[in-house]
Amino acid sequence: MKPLFLSLFLAIAAYGQQTSVAVLPSDGTVLNSDELEALTDEMRETALKVLPTNTFVLLKQDVVVKRLGGAENFIKECKESTCIVDLGKKAQVDYVAQASVSKLGNIIRLKVELYNVRTEGLVGMFIDEAGNIRDLLAIVKKRAPEVFSKIFGASGSSRTPSIAGGISGVQKTAAYEADGEKLHLVNLNTEPSSAALSFDGVPSCPKTPCKVELRDGSVRIIAALEQYETTDTTVSIKQNNQNIAITLKPNFGILDIKPAYSDGIGKDRQWSLSINDKSYSLGEVRLLPNKYAVRLNHECYENIGFDVGINKGKREVFDMASNITLKKGGLALSAERNGEPVSEPVFVNGKQVGETPFNGSVPLCAKVEVGGGKEVVDVKLKHNEKIKHTHSIYVDKNSFTDKRDGKKYRTVVIGNQTWMAENLNYEIGFFERFFGNSVSKCYGEDGKVNYSKTLSVAEIQANCAKYGRLYNWSAAMKACPKGWHLPSYGEWDVLMEAVGGTHKAGKYLKSVSGWNAHDVYGELLKDVSGNGTDAYGFSALPGGMYNMASYQEIGTDGYWWSSNLQSTGIRIPYYQKMDHGDNAGLSASYNEISLLSVRCVQD
Repeated sequence: MKPLFLSLFLAIAAYGQQTSVAVLPSDGTVLNSDELEALTDEMRETALKVLPTNTFVLLKQDVVVKRLGGAENFIKECKESTCIVDLGKKAQVDYVAQASVSKLGNIIRLKVELYNVRTEGLVGMFIDEAGNIRDLLAIVKKRAPEVFSKIFGASGSSRTPSIAGGISGVQKTAAYEADGEKLHLVNLNTEPSSAALSFDGVPSCPKTPCKVELRDGSVRIIAALEQYETTDTTVSIKQNNQNIAITLKPNFGILDIKPAYSDGIGKDRQWSLSINDKSYSLGEVRLLPNKYAVRLNHECYENIGFDVGINKGKREVFDMASNITLKKGGLALSAERNGEPVSEPVFVNGKQVGETPFNGSVPLCAKVEVGGGKEVVDVKLKHNEKIKHTHSIYVDKNSFTDKRDGKKYRTVVIGNQTWMAENLNYEIGFFERFFGNSVSKCYGEDGKVNYSKTLSVAEIQANCAKYGRLYNWSAAMKACPKGWHLPSYGEWDVLMEAVGGTHKAGKYLKSVSGWNAHDVYGELLKDVSGNGTDAYGFSALPGGMYNMASYQEIGTDGYWWSSNLQSTGIRIPYYQKMDHGDNAGLSASYNEISLLSVRCVQD
């Protein structure tokens, strides 16, 4: 028997008595000559401890190089495992080992594999990582014996060599008999999965789970998976569809980093994590035992860096919330309204921090707002620099934007009142509907029109866009946006008087189109118009109503809620009405569960 060992370290040579062993030279691309020599010495010392000198000999370097046609040619052209096995055959040996060194960032990675040249099967292997040559030497000293001990005749090997004491008895050649070895189909899995398996030194399962045919009896299985210890076990194969499960022991620790934010700033942007200059996602990261340099970066926060030592089976938790610091810039903020300087409240991420003119530090990614309406300040802050900015607040006296949903409404000043010149189109929220008995719907929604017709979705949406929504009285009382309110009975009267009295109000407040006339039977009258002059820009439209389980009178009559109840105390609120056939603005009262339009008046 002549085992051959190939290593990408440095060639060594020694003499024994019976069995030859060789260690090939390295290309030295990862380690320098001193480091190669130190690793070679450690490997040689380990081999001498495991391989008895009365059985194995370490050949001189020049002998091995000569046999294989020169070291440079070998290193240049032969680095694959199949080529290593071919070289073992060429040197007439039974086993061949390959050790390789590579570098991933600042981590040195060592991989050792042992092959049976006759079967070309993997007998043993290990993979490990280190941060420096000292740790690499310790790994070789600890783990190389587990590979060398797989060799027939080595110290610690479970197999012992047979000793032939000369010529034994001569036997006649028997007649050929076909191999009667019994095979079974076996299901194999590992925990975790995806491990590579070899059976009696022959690689047969590149990734678990898998199914293979194995001979009846005892089979040696080696399971290898990155970040887990290599498992070497023997199992008894007895039957078809036998299930075999192998549990791998982890060879890693965990670094746990949960993302954190200050007041939610920057939560819409991700933290970036690098470990030894390699990118990872925040959370639990599995790492081989070693020392690591960790860096955390975010657009809105100062960079964080720390070192961590990872041990097998241990968890290291970094408290990110206690270590974050917001990036800030300086802001000198002024405000003006319609070209004139004004003092307005300043809000940073929703909290008031002062008034304009404002001068202070502000987080780069925080929302800066100014004024009672909290207008967003469009300013790009710079890290550790001061920016001067003037925010212009333009007041459009002819429009209003509802901050709740962004809808814009035309407004009109009539007398000393400011009214919305459109019906309100704000949809009541869930909690208001559920707890406040509030209802708002578009004309035709969830019901029939004039007790019979059902409108399409497109028709319903068009009604809402043109006429606004219809509200029950409870909803109407709280539907107007901040700074506006549902008009009282008296405020409706003030409006009517401002346009010439109730007997003329309908004519001057109704829009110039959209009011259709009909007869007593509800039929539209051609060439008869119920439109007004819209002399004051109020633009009243006939949005109809909902009552008695039916939508009615859209296009002919308009109804708007008042905030007052009848003086008797009964919950029957007043409303204002305009219709197609009258120039007046009429007042009346109605059941609070009916749905009418809403016009808001400014506080």
